[in-house]
Amino acid sequence: MSEDMTIQSVRQLTEQLRRMVERHFPFVWVRGEVGNVSRPASGHFYFTLKDAEAQLQCVWFRSGEASTP
Repeated sequence: MSEDMTIQSVRQLTEQLRRMVERHFPFVWVRGEVGNVSRPASGHFYFTLKDAEAQLQCVWFRSGEASTP
């Protein structure tokens, strides 16, 4: 490992990634097939959005459920 590399915590990396994604994609619509849906005791929904070439693993937090039409 190079001496000028900084070792980051998982939290630091995910915060940097979140800021970068939100800056470049402040609001997007995504079209895809929903699959692998699960709703554990936490009340959150876990699912996959996919098309023929890629997939996104997603979570819909319980707190957002009531505000969605």
